[in-house]
Amino acid sequence: MEKAVFTPVKATRIFEDICDQIRVQLASGALKPGDKLPGERDLALAFGVGRPSVREALRTLEISGIVTLQKGAKGGAFINSGDTSMLTKALHDSMLLGRISFDNLKEAREVIWGPVIRLACQRGTNADFDKIDSHVDLIERTKDLQLRAAASVELFNLIAAASQNEALVMLVESLAQIVLFVREKSGRVYFPELPPLRQQLAEALRQRDEARAAAIVDEYLSVVHRSSTTPDKP
Repeated sequence: MEKAVFTPVKATRIFEDICDQIRVQLASGALKPGDKLPGERDLALAFGVGRPSVREALRTLEISGIVTLQKGAKGGAFINSGDTSMLTKALHDSMLLGRISFDNLKEAREVIWGPVIRLACQRGTNADFDKIDSHVDLIERTKDLQLRAAASVELFNLIAAASQNEALVMLVESLAQIVLFVREKSGRVYFPELPPLRQQLAEALRQRDEARAAAIVDEYLSVVHRSSTTPDKP
């Protein structure tokens, strides 16, 4: 593994310069997911700054989802493996602030799912389709409605994984988590129209029928959107 090399930083916006250098080392491959950064003292010496500036930089990187700070004898700052939590949080906060509407979210999902379905049909393996089939069965056996809704989200994550495109997987996972939040907030977590659609979708994917799978996903998303934005009748 290449050794990360840091240089003294300028006096202005010290913590940002530290963050930028660590990001550069990530981009170059000198730092990789799972790597542990040097301790605060060593980082302070390498950057030529005080330890408070290092701590501020590490907190900033933690908020950004780049590092995880662990306490204890074996603790320290570790480079994250990369997940969707920060993207999900950003989307969630944007909805709370009114910048993104549920209609915006629906449109985004529709745009993303076109290439996801196409690539899943083209690249998906029998093992991928076996996982999807098994998960559809699991959903139908799950009686708890909250767990059922969460399992439905995981089903679409599995379909995205079959596309073999990590960027699409991250987008699908983040958007699905937000939709689950909206569903739970609306009180509508079970839709009787969905079970047959899930089964049909699994069949279309295994048959690599892009057009049919895409049409089923469109109908599925429309049901969820319509039901999540329409309150239950008394």
